[in-house]
Amino acid sequence: MKSKRLKASIIPLSVIAVLVLLLLTVTMACVRPQSPSTELQPPSAEDTSPELQMPSYSGTIALDGLTAKVKVHTDKYGVPHIFAKNEADLFFAQGYITARERLFQMDMTRLAGRGELSTCLGEVTIKADKFFKTVGFYRVAEAEYQLMKPESRAIIDAYTKGVNAYIDTCENLPIEYKFLQVKPQPWEPQDSVVAGLLMAYSLNRPKDTELILYQIGLKAGEDVLKNIIPTLPDYAPTVSESNGNSKPAATGVNLVPQGEPGQFSSAWFCPIPLNIPASNWMIFAGSRTTTGKAVFTGSPDLQPKIPALFYLLHMKGGRYDVIGGSIPGAPGINVLGFNRKIAWSTTNGRGDELDYFIEKLNPDNPNQYLTENGYKDFKLIDEVVKIKIKEGFNEEKFQVKISRHGPIISDVVPNAPANCAMMWVGLQPPTNIFDGFDALIRANNFEEFRRALSVVKTPTLNIGYADVKGNIGYQYVMSVPLRKNGDGTLPVPGDTGEYEWTGFVPFEKLPYDYNPAKGYVASFNNPPMDVDYHITSYFMFERALRFDEIVKNKEKFTPEEIRSMQLDNVSMVAKRWVLEILQVCGNTEELRTALALFHGWNYSIDIQSPAATLFNSFYAHLIRNTLEDELGKELCDMLLNPYLIYQPDMMLTNIMGNNNHFLFDDVKTPDAKETRDDIISRSMKDAVNELSTRLDGDPTKWEWGKVHTMTFKHSLGSKLAFFNLEPIPTHGDDFTINAGAWDNKDPYAMDSGGVIRMVVDMSNLESATLISPPGQSGRYKSPYYSDQAEIWAKGVQIPAHYLSAEKLPQLLVLEPAR
Repeated sequence: MKSKRLKASIIPLSVIAVLVLLLLTVTMACVRPQSPSTELQPPSAEDTSPELQMPSYSGTIALDGLTAKVKVHTDKYGVPHIFAKNEADLFFAQGYITARERLFQMDMTRLAGRGELSTCLGEVTIKADKFFKTVGFYRVAEAEYQLMKPESRAIIDAYTKGVNAYIDTCENLPIEYKFLQVKPQPWEPQDSVVAGLLMAYSLNRPKDTELILYQIGLKAGEDVLKNIIPTLPDYAPTVSESNGNSKPAATGVNLVPQGEPGQFSSAWFCPIPLNIPASNWMIFAGSRTTTGKAVFTGSPDLQPKIPALFYLLHMKGGRYDVIGGSIPGAPGINVLGFNRKIAWSTTNGRGDELDYFIEKLNPDNPNQYLTENGYKDFKLIDEVVKIKIKEGFNEEKFQVKISRHGPIISDVVPNAPANCAMMWVGLQPPTNIFDGFDALIRANNFEEFRRALSVVKTPTLNIGYADVKGNIGYQYVMSVPLRKNGDGTLPVPGDTGEYEWTGFVPFEKLPYDYNPAKGYVASFNNPPMDVDYHITSYFMFERALRFDEIVKNKEKFTPEEIRSMQLDNVSMVAKRWVLEILQVCGNTEELRTALALFHGWNYSIDIQSPAATLFNSFYAHLIRNTLEDELGKELCDMLLNPYLIYQPDMMLTNIMGNNNHFLFDDVKTPDAKETRDDIISRSMKDAVNELSTRLDGDPTKWEWGKVHTMTFKHSLGSKLAFFNLEPIPTHGDDFTINAGAWDNKDPYAMDSGGVIRMVVDMSNLESATLISPPGQSGRYKSPYYSDQAEIWAKGVQIPAHYLSAEKLPQLLVLEPAR
């Protein structure tokens, strides 16, 4: 890793903002030097500072709080396999072991949930803290903890004791604490609960999308907005076969933006990382595999960070024998995993479980808002943000207003209308996240799997299933609001009562499937099935189209062939547009050399492919040349963000057959009327000019891997670059199964991908593999800090050792203190 020498004098604690890990990841932070003369450099190889001493993976450690010995076998990639004699010790050990590797990450997550980042990071996180306190994540976490089943509280309590056992006995805190000159406070049970809530909120698609659509409506009008609101093409695949239902049109939908506009901002402010859409799972029944048993693959995709978003571990004790990905700070296994009977993985269900309501204030009393029954008092909560300064702490007081719909978020969420309340299922406890997922990881069959998920109100997920008996299926999980009017796409008036939620679709009516006749089931954030109620406007379809193309070519697949599907790089978007490009531009002499790249191309977005680079540049220019004249540069930039890129893609798919569609006409050239073909030609010329300037005049040297690289970035890496990893060339783009969405503000740097993957052959659980890049440890200089990054980029996974873990040579024994 390269390092940069950074002068302490140019790194005041007020330099940078933080965005939080796990779905809560800190993206940038700043440090206060120990003294004006200190230079912040990467520690040398000879540095023996306590902060750089690594945890021991063998020997014996005595801990208060345990009741019996716990064995922890660790493999060569730092994956712990915890064997306990009872469940309390099992979760205690999970908390202790996780904190050893991820304490700073966990700390940032819980400080975000509490709205206390500024106690550690100073004045630059005041805005983020106000957001967290306004929404009230920790208020909900406190209520949620009290409403949990006693069994779930006992698990969280045991985990909390384990985390605190590490905090209390740790003599070498992670080096980040030294740079920030802070120490972790004791862990509280609610800190674990809030981690789950932040995860659920981060997966919520409408939270930002609806406000961007609102701004588009204000800027460009109803006709443009109508085309940009996502509408799936008729041929878009569903997870299950069509059942004859068709989604009814929502009543009372008004595409004219309502209310007084708030402050527009083209900067992405979201203290919780935006959820990038690319997750998948693919599950084959024994009838479609050469083993005669089910084969399961899972790949939840988000923004890769360092440390990894998830922590791999195996837990065995009491009723548990489960391995998979956990959220640092929360007990159990969640995002994907398997036990001795079943396997599961998640994709974002993309459901619309959040609406914005524009409240009308009483002109004589700003602490009241209008309802259909007259004025009603806001619930008022006085909050304080505590801010670290050189001499101690400052305080900034503010007041939170909560209407019947939820907190007023206009002051803390850009692009929202004035006096806008946010109504989200997650703010209506109990959400039962922990109750449901605890039962899930103990499930033995599909009935128990569904029963576990039946209590979960949020997040919105599509969860795939397979078992050792050969059964496959899935369950869609969401609290689907039943609305009097509208579909939640835009903020609506809150004073009339016309758009209220009247309840939720019962769990029994949510989509699911079990042993489908086709012998496989797969989810790519696409619709689960046709239903007679509105779920969302935010489903996707491109990767599902590619999967359907693959599975139609063969009747039975080997486990390795199924594994390779996770790494498929073929772009259906390129397949759709390249023939159009060649037809329109084939006779353009200045493009002839570049166009030769497309002849014979297999549409695969591989690191060796110059055609992949040319097409990605073309498509970005195509979107910009189609929409920027109507929307302006700032809004167009937002749609090119990987978080929203599927919307203009869907728009172009729907209008590409109409050469004279009004969106292709450039409103800045009133004397001409441009067509689709004109915009295709302009976009190809723009792409060639861009790449010739940036890379080389020879198009054959435009390999995708030269520009499409993944840099795993640490939360402090913007100022302490030695924490970051070197860029790694990666395959894929926004629309491939092997996702590699790229940052439009830094073309074509990879922004998201498969942050955790798993493949399980249910006929041989010992052959299962997983990976969670870049490594298991968040401790700088750890051998497990980045050892999975390169192999992940090559498509390799590591052995799970599910049945053989007790043979692993690294053995750490945790025992009760005398």
